Amino acid sequence: MDELRRYATLPNVLAIGECGLDKICNTPWDVQLLAFNQQIQLATTLGKPLIIHCVRAFGEFLHILKTDEPTVPVIVHGFSRNARIASQLLDAGVYLSFGAAILNDTSPAATVLPQVPPEKFFLETDDATTPIAALYKKAAAIRNISEEGITLQLQQNFTKTFNYPAH
Repeated sequence: MDELRRYATLPNVLAIGECGLDKICNTPWDVQLLAFNQQIQLATTLGKPLIIHCVRAFGEFLHILKTDEPTVPVIVHGFSRNARIASQLLDAGVYLSFGAAILNDTSPAATVLPQVPPEKFFLETDDATTPIAALYKKAAAIRNISEEGITLQLQQNFTKTFNYPAH
């Protein structure tokens, strides 16, 4: 955590993460909870958004959000779950970031994306080989707006969420 704190204060570090909870990894649950809580506190102290990795632990994640109440934006990366979970996260003020899963028309991500308020989503490639332009094009089609409209919306979301000056 000392090393993370040192790096997190650098001006080119815009967020804390990817951090969170994962029920299918080998890291003991109590260690995950401790690290996650420390990262929430660090993000809150520094005023930087949290980028969340969550695997099969959305109930626990939502409970932690209600308990710790971070005062910074929280973004679930690689969201590919169903509408019920999306609704719970959105109700808790969380942003959703969608990746290559939206390219499959029958995926939960593709069916959830049109329901997400425009100011509450992002697009990402993560480690996929899919070009980000393909995700912008698909998201525009899913949301029935132009690619320029998606681009402008995501720029606004980024500027607002990351407190980053618009160019």
